[in-house]
Amino acid sequence: MSAGQWPTGTMPALVFTAPGVLAVERVPVPSPAEGEVLVLVRYLGVCGTDVHLLDGSSAYVVGGLTHFPIRFGHEWAGEVVAVGPSVPADLVGERVVGEPFLSCGQCLTCRGGHYNLCPNRYELGVRGSVPGAAARYLRIPASNVHVVPATVETAHALLAEPLVTVLNAFEQAAAQPGEAVAVLGTGTLGLLAVQVGVAMHCPVDVVGIDPAGLAAARELGARAVWTPDDAPEGAYQIVIEATGSAAIGPVLTRIAGIAGRILQVGIPGRPVDGVDLAAFVTKGLRLSGVLGGVDLMPRALRLIASGAVTPTALIEQVLPVADARQAFERMREAGRARPKLVIDLSDLQGEDSA
Repeated sequence: MSAGQWPTGTMPALVFTAPGVLAVERVPVPSPAEGEVLVLVRYLGVCGTDVHLLDGSSAYVVGGLTHFPIRFGHEWAGEVVAVGPSVPADLVGERVVGEPFLSCGQCLTCRGGHYNLCPNRYELGVRGSVPGAAARYLRIPASNVHVVPATVETAHALLAEPLVTVLNAFEQAAAQPGEAVAVLGTGTLGLLAVQVGVAMHCPVDVVGIDPAGLAAARELGARAVWTPDDAPEGAYQIVIEATGSAAIGPVLTRIAGIAGRILQVGIPGRPVDGVDLAAFVTKGLRLSGVLGGVDLMPRALRLIASGAVTPTALIEQVLPVADARQAFERMREAGRARPKLVIDLSDLQGEDSA
């Protein structure tokens, strides 16, 4: 295939064919489309959302927002190999990452600038029928892709996608230097939140149950670490909930200070237990849900390029595609100081089960 030529035929893809079943299938290469680009996917990040999609416990599956079979993959990095009509040809050859939200652009929510919350949206590989990046090629609107800075490794760049969510949390909180921040959870979102808070000169404490994750948080600059039962009461202006645990409710309102802002980043699979609504009144608390972000991907890439966010502190290993199943099994293991696993798709081929 010559440079810029749009390929045809079929391609291999990783697919959740049923709960607990991950397979390699051949699917059609997407055809050219107005305003879209074709990306050769190099690396794929595996996150908790993907794990819960695979086992069927995800709120998206339970709520009927997506259905098996699912081609997952919303954290990815690759290279533009072809462009559709009206897309500048000079994008070909660029390393890119992308925003996962495909919105209608017409509804009141989109017109208000909140395309990430469009009620008609698809989320790449997560919500709706638009397939994700777990394939040789991904077709995506050119407006969704962002060029990776020259100093950032391709595999590291995919962390810009979850970093956008964290930046949105701090933005919604209107965080100011010196405000005390509590981060609940030591997964990818939690450890990214530690790094962003430290970069903003906020004292950051981390609440969690995994000793390895808590130790990693300290290495990234957390002031203190706590178990949920020991975290100090009323001590934080900002609380970022990044566990997605339905059992965490009582902790949120207990540790938030007067006029505190609680940012819900994790997505529980069921209603959260024990939320003290009275505390929202008596302490003047504010709760905001955070789903991705708007126009924050360039900032996320700059933070990675600057070294303020350190990908090597988060990525445990880059695995060959033959070990994709192992990646999902390892994501469930406790005691992992670096929470992110990345799949190298360069050897993706064939139709055999992964």
